[in-house]
Amino acid sequence: MPGTLHVSCAVEGRYLQHSAAMLHSVLSHAGDLDVHVHYLHGGGLPEGDAARLAAMVHDAGGALDYLMVTPQRLEGLPVVDEFTAAMWHRIFLPELLPEVDRVLYVDVDTLAMDDLGPLWRTDLGESHLGAVTNVFQHNHVHRPAELGLRGPEVYFNSGVLLMDLDRWRRDDITGALREVATKRGDTLAWPDQDALNLVLSGSRTALHPRWNTMNAVLGFALAEEVFGAQAVAEARARPGIRHFEGPGPNKPWHAACEQPGREAYLAHRRATPWPDVELEGAPARSLRRRLLRR
Repeated sequence: MPGTLHVSCAVEGRYLQHSAAMLHSVLSHAGDLDVHVHYLHGGGLPEGDAARLAAMVHDAGGALDYLMVTPQRLEGLPVVDEFTAAMWHRIFLPELLPEVDRVLYVDVDTLAMDDLGPLWRTDLGESHLGAVTNVFQHNHVHRPAELGLRGPEVYFNSGVLLMDLDRWRRDDITGALREVATKRGDTLAWPDQDALNLVLSGSRTALHPRWNTMNAVLGFALAEEVFGAQAVAEARARPGIRHFEGPGPNKPWHAACEQPGREAYLAHRRATPWPDVELEGAPARSLRRRLLRR
């Protein structure tokens, strides 16, 4: 396995500053690996912010390149409700990185919390990707069956994906995802994640929940049914990648967030070019907390 961790994320708008905290956490937990960041965006990144982020990565010994996903690539792909077109950017990584054989894709609302080397070196066998099984709320357990999948045990969360880009290119997975998304767009509640599962649920290596320790892994009793009590206990005690999935108050940058790991986000954020965190969702400006570099 090469000595470079190729990591990617997809960002739009105000999430650039949140991505800085996530990337700082990755750089802090790369172990003996070099880090090369492939930063997906749809254009319009402020030049000053982009330069500051690149400098942060370079100063930590990593490399960063910006990969623009054009509107032409996204044509026909469904976007619904709170989801933006950025959710589709990762499906183009095999085309955008023709010389890279493997990449770790992570959502912006994640934090690395342990050495990423063991994850990066995971043997995927014949699988196209490695991912952690999703833990559903009780009222969403029916979703996989509605999509035509066998059951919730085969449905994975797409916030952390270890992608075998060689196999994706060989089997034109990007084309298959586009076809499913355009044909079934109106049936996909979580468009990108549903499409990924429809195409790849049968070609996935199931990862330990440590590598995508969702809020649901920490808080839902159903997690033990999905992973078993021992694996859940291991993930809760020592998450490798913490994932703050879910709406507003679940995010560590929200004023109402009480999720475990929030302080780790704030600590990493203070080490970025954007150390001052104005929390979202505060009731009034006079009550809004600004968390300054300490």
